[in-house]
Amino acid sequence: MLSVHERRRIAVLLVVTILALPVVLLSRGDATPDDAPGAASTTTAGDPSDAEVPAPVILGGPAPVVQDGSAQVAYPSLESGVQGSASFSSFKGGPPNVCWVPAAPYGQTLSLTNLNNGRTTNCVNVLGETMPANATMLLHTKVYEALSDLSEVPIPIVANW
Repeated sequence: MLSVHERRRIAVLLVVTILALPVVLLSRGDATPDDAPGAASTTTAGDPSDAEVPAPVILGGPAPVVQDGSAQVAYPSLESGVQGSASFSSFKGGPPNVCWVPAAPYGQTLSLTNLNNGRTTNCVNVLGETMPANATMLLHTKVYEALSDLSEVPIPIVANW
Protein backbone atom coordinates (compact mmCIF):
# COMPACT_ATOMS: atom_id res chain seq x y z
CA MET A 1 0.00 0.00 0.00
CA LEU A 2 1.32 3.43 -0.93
CA SER A 3 1.56 6.19 1.62
CA VAL A 4 -0.10 9.59 1.13
CA HIS A 5 3.28 11.18 0.37
CA GLU A 6 4.05 8.60 -2.36
CA ARG A 7 0.60 9.00 -3.94
CA ARG A 8 1.02 12.79 -4.08
CA ARG A 9 4.47 12.41 -5.67
CA ILE A 10 3.05 10.07 -8.35
CA ALA A 11 0.18 12.47 -9.06
CA VAL A 12 2.56 15.45 -9.45
CA LEU A 13 4.83 13.48 -11.80
CA LEU A 14 1.81 12.41 -13.87
CA VAL A 15 0.59 16.02 -14.26
CA VAL A 16 4.11 17.27 -15.17
CA THR A 17 4.49 14.52 -17.74
CA ILE A 18 1.10 15.25 -19.33
CA LEU A 19 1.95 18.96 -19.60
CA ALA A 20 5.55 18.49 -20.76
CA LEU A 21 4.91 15.87 -23.47
CA PRO A 22 3.07 18.20 -25.93
CA VAL A 23 5.68 20.92 -25.36
CA VAL A 24 8.52 18.54 -26.20
CA LEU A 25 6.74 17.19 -29.29
CA LEU A 26 5.93 20.65 -30.63
CA SER A 27 9.42 22.04 -29.97
CA ARG A 28 10.98 19.51 -32.35
CA GLY A 29 10.18 21.75 -35.30
CA ASP A 30 11.09 19.30 -38.11
CA ALA A 31 8.85 16.36 -37.18
CA THR A 32 5.17 16.04 -36.35
CA PRO A 33 3.60 13.21 -34.37
CA ASP A 34 2.25 10.42 -36.58
CA ASP A 35 -1.13 10.45 -34.89
CA ALA A 36 -1.64 14.21 -35.35
CA PRO A 37 -4.21 15.23 -37.99
CA GLY A 38 -2.68 16.44 -41.23
CA ALA A 39 0.65 14.74 -40.59
CA ALA A 40 2.49 14.34 -43.85
CA SER A 41 4.82 11.53 -44.73
CA THR A 42 8.44 12.62 -45.15
CA THR A 43 9.64 9.49 -46.99
CA THR A 44 11.26 10.48 -50.28
CA ALA A 45 13.33 7.40 -51.15
CA GLY A 46 11.80 4.40 -52.86
CA ASP A 47 12.03 0.81 -51.78
CA PRO A 48 15.72 -0.22 -51.44
CA SER A 49 15.09 -3.26 -53.61
CA ASP A 50 14.11 -0.91 -56.47
CA ALA A 51 17.63 0.58 -56.60
CA GLU A 52 20.00 -1.11 -59.01
CA VAL A 53 23.28 -2.23 -57.46
CA PRO A 54 26.33 -1.54 -59.64
CA ALA A 55 28.74 -4.38 -60.47
CA PRO A 56 31.91 -4.56 -58.33
CA VAL A 57 35.01 -2.95 -59.77
CA ILE A 58 38.46 -4.54 -59.40
CA LEU A 59 40.96 -1.71 -59.14
CA GLY A 60 44.10 -3.78 -59.60
CA GLY A 61 45.95 -6.88 -58.58
CA PRO A 62 44.92 -10.46 -59.09
CA ALA A 63 41.30 -11.43 -59.54
CA PRO A 64 39.54 -12.54 -56.35
CA VAL A 65 39.50 -16.25 -55.56
CA VAL A 66 36.07 -17.82 -55.72
CA GLN A 67 35.49 -19.84 -52.54
CA ASP A 68 33.80 -23.17 -53.09
CA GLY A 69 33.55 -24.14 -49.42
CA SER A 70 36.39 -26.65 -49.30
CA ALA A 71 39.86 -26.05 -47.92
CA GLN A 72 43.11 -27.26 -49.43
CA VAL A 73 45.15 -29.34 -47.03
CA ALA A 74 48.91 -29.52 -47.50
CA TYR A 75 50.39 -32.88 -46.58
CA PRO A 76 54.14 -33.19 -46.04
CA SER A 77 56.13 -35.07 -48.63
CA LEU A 78 57.34 -38.59 -47.93
CA GLU A 79 60.96 -38.11 -49.08
CA SER A 80 62.53 -40.51 -46.58
CA GLY A 81 59.70 -41.39 -44.34
CA VAL A 82 56.54 -43.32 -43.76
CA GLN A 83 52.92 -42.41 -43.08
CA GLY A 84 50.74 -44.29 -40.62
CA SER A 85 48.60 -44.16 -37.51
CA ALA A 86 50.14 -43.77 -34.06
CA SER A 87 49.20 -44.75 -30.55
CA PHE A 88 51.05 -44.20 -27.25
CA SER A 89 52.73 -46.19 -24.50
CA SER A 90 54.89 -45.50 -21.44
CA PHE A 91 57.60 -47.89 -22.79
CA LYS A 92 57.77 -49.39 -19.28
CA GLY A 93 59.42 -46.33 -17.75
CA GLY A 94 61.77 -45.73 -20.68
CA PRO A 95 63.16 -42.32 -21.72
CA PRO A 96 60.46 -39.76 -22.66
CA ASN A 97 61.81 -39.19 -26.20
CA VAL A 98 61.49 -42.68 -27.70
CA CYS A 99 59.16 -44.14 -30.29
CA TRP A 100 58.79 -47.34 -32.29
CA VAL A 101 58.30 -47.07 -36.04
CA PRO A 102 59.04 -50.55 -37.47
CA ALA A 103 59.73 -49.19 -40.98
CA ALA A 104 62.42 -46.73 -39.78
CA PRO A 105 66.05 -47.55 -38.91
CA TYR A 106 66.62 -48.25 -35.21
CA GLY A 107 68.55 -45.58 -33.29
CA GLN A 108 67.56 -42.93 -35.88
CA THR A 109 66.11 -39.58 -34.75
CA LEU A 110 62.72 -39.23 -36.41
CA SER A 111 60.75 -36.08 -37.14
CA LEU A 112 57.04 -36.75 -36.53
CA THR A 113 54.25 -34.59 -37.96
CA ASN A 114 50.58 -34.89 -36.97
CA LEU A 115 48.53 -34.64 -40.17
CA ASN A 116 45.41 -33.46 -38.28
CA ASN A 117 46.89 -30.30 -36.77
CA GLY A 118 50.41 -29.85 -38.23
CA ARG A 119 52.28 -30.19 -34.91
CA THR A 120 55.77 -31.67 -35.11
CA THR A 121 58.21 -33.23 -32.65
CA ASN A 122 61.26 -35.50 -32.63
CA CYS A 123 61.89 -38.94 -31.14
CA VAL A 124 64.51 -41.70 -31.23
CA ASN A 125 63.37 -44.94 -32.86
CA VAL A 126 63.79 -48.00 -30.61
CA LEU A 127 62.58 -51.59 -30.77
CA GLY A 128 59.24 -52.07 -29.06
CA GLU A 129 57.58 -55.21 -27.77
CA THR A 130 53.96 -55.16 -28.93
CA MET A 131 52.05 -52.95 -31.33
CA PRO A 132 48.37 -52.07 -30.64
CA ALA A 133 45.92 -53.44 -33.20
CA ASN A 134 44.78 -50.00 -34.42
CA ALA A 135 48.25 -48.46 -34.91
CA THR A 136 51.34 -48.84 -37.11
CA MET A 137 53.59 -46.65 -34.88
CA LEU A 138 53.99 -46.48 -31.11
CA LEU A 139 55.07 -43.24 -29.40
CA HIS A 140 56.08 -42.51 -25.82
CA THR A 141 53.30 -40.73 -23.93
CA LYS A 142 55.32 -37.47 -23.75
CA VAL A 143 56.03 -37.54 -27.49
CA TYR A 144 52.35 -38.24 -28.21
CA GLU A 145 51.26 -35.31 -25.99
CA ALA A 146 53.48 -32.99 -28.06
CA LEU A 147 51.50 -34.01 -31.16
CA SER A 148 47.94 -34.38 -29.86
CA ASP A 149 45.69 -34.95 -26.84
CA LEU A 150 45.76 -38.42 -25.33
CA SER A 151 42.00 -38.66 -25.94
CA GLU A 152 42.57 -38.73 -29.71
CA VAL A 153 43.80 -42.24 -30.55
CA PRO A 154 45.05 -43.15 -33.11
CA ILE A 155 46.31 -40.10 -35.00
CA PRO A 156 47.64 -39.99 -38.55
CA ILE A 157 51.32 -39.03 -38.61
CA VAL A 158 54.26 -38.88 -40.97
CA ALA A 159 57.64 -40.01 -39.68
CA ASN A 160 60.68 -38.63 -41.56
CA TRP A 161 64.35 -39.42 -40.97
